[in-house]
Amino acid sequence: MTQLLPHPTRRPLPLPAVLAPAAASTLFALTPIRRPFAAATAGWVLSLPALELPLHVGVVVGAATAPVLARRSTRPSDVIGVGMAVLTCAGLGLVSTRQLAAARVLDRALAEPHDVAGETAGKSTTTTTPPSPRHRTPWPAVLLAPWPNVPRAVRARRGMVYGPDPAANRFDLYTCTNGAPARGVLIHIHGGHFRAGGPSRESRAMLFDHARRGWAAISATYHLSPTPESGFPQHLVDIKRLIRWIRAEGPDHGIPATTPIVVAGSSAGAHIAMMTALTAGDPEYQPGFEDVDTSLAGAIGLYGYYGRLGPATKETSDPVRRPATGAPPVAIIHGTLDTYTPVRGSRRLVGHLRAASANPVVYAELPGAQHGFDAVRSPRYLAVVAALRRFTEPLAG
Repeated sequence: MTQLLPHPTRRPLPLPAVLAPAAASTLFALTPIRRPFAAATAGWVLSLPALELPLHVGVVVGAATAPVLARRSTRPSDVIGVGMAVLTCAGLGLVSTRQLAAARVLDRALAEPHDVAGETAGKSTTTTTPPSPRHRTPWPAVLLAPWPNVPRAVRARRGMVYGPDPAANRFDLYTCTNGAPARGVLIHIHGGHFRAGGPSRESRAMLFDHARRGWAAISATYHLSPTPESGFPQHLVDIKRLIRWIRAEGPDHGIPATTPIVVAGSSAGAHIAMMTALTAGDPEYQPGFEDVDTSLAGAIGLYGYYGRLGPATKETSDPVRRPATGAPPVAIIHGTLDTYTPVRGSRRLVGHLRAASANPVVYAELPGAQHGFDAVRSPRYLAVVAALRRFTEPLAG
């Protein structure tokens, strides 16, 4: 009779190996790689779980460590792993503390007076954003539903077309289900280095928040290109074409033709948003619809790139080379640890705008924030959403 041999038991991975991804993510969240660019980008991608979901990563670390602590006998690797878990959780705690600090930074940015370049009745003037109740973090949403889904009070219409190219000229439209005319329009332009991305992937919480409050919230894409410069100025023309669609076709979708429009963008989309704000009515970027009013009620930039798109277009594609005297109210928000689009670009644009614009320029640097902080409902990003609600509310019709 053949004797059955027992299957060899598979030894579990040592705890340090199990915790290595979380530990590395936390390390790069706190001390990002800055050079070379390829390594910095890889480090940024690896840091995203700890940066944006530190509490969730902490739960995973705790769940992996608990069985080791419950064992009576330990191996040397267990001691090392427990030490890694303690250090990782401490680092995640620091990340969480920085996230919570964003609300205070944003409150200060909104409350401080903003110098106005012009004069009224011979006196220099200042403006401030109206105060609001203190922001409270909705912890159930942060912990249980970090990826925001369309709320019940919001109607979603996806895959709409605003121009001649149905692939490139697409957008998703979010409106309140109460059927009231839109009080304002918020256009969000995605990032992706001008060559990737699509609607409704970033800033979803901001879009849904505005739609709930009676705005028409639009997430749009544009003609993507192999390089940023090769797509200029087509992507700028695309967004102006979307504004024309709002003015002409919007009334059929509950958007009055005179509704105030705010354009926001993330990363590359922030560049397009600022260029849109600084080229209102410029016929060069409105071919075939030169007479359409493309002026904005406001503009928002999140972790944006605001430099030239290439040497051949340095005079036309750099927002800082555009006159700022006619700029609308602007809010620019950037992370202090952004390695993909460093914060100095935002500081440069803010200086340019504040030197010449007759409208407020709200600027906030979020402590410890990296690129892409608007993907999930973290305490930091929800504080950004609350701050932008305060910024846009006075601009509504």
